[in-house]
Amino acid sequence: MIIAGRKFIYDDNNVADMQTEKSLLKMNDFNEVETSQQLVFTLIKLGVHSHTARCLVCLHVHGPSTSKMLQQNCNIRQPDVSVAIAELRHFNVVKLDSSATAGRGRPSHIYQLAGTLSECIDPFIEEAQDKITNIVSAIATLEHLAHRTNR
Repeated sequence: MIIAGRKFIYDDNNVADMQTEKSLLKMNDFNEVETSQQLVFTLIKLGVHSHTARCLVCLHVHGPSTSKMLQQNCNIRQPDVSVAIAELRHFNVVKLDSSATAGRGRPSHIYQLAGTLSECIDPFIEEAQDKITNIVSAIATLEHLAHRTNR
């Protein structure tokens, strides 16, 4: 994890790195890293795919980024970045800007959040709440059916 260059690697295995570097960080920098980690882990708990959560938080922390920047900052492979961006675009939380390349070849895409972090997290919260509602409904139906058949 590199703080000076503002590169945060959102990885489950970097707790030891965080503890080692904690003494080197200013308190507010560590709080930012810690908050970013908590955001990623909580999104994953909600059911958001790991790479999607990492890209979302990375775009929030670093601002507009290319696919290559997301690969480096999130420590994930290009295909995983593509899948994550597709999911973020599905929820309309990421804007895509194409920048023409100086030479030949495909244009480079620059991704950025389409709103505030709160606005971009809302669709994932709503999806989790819908899942909870469906689960509670299914449990109630099962209990009703089981009670009816026990008579």
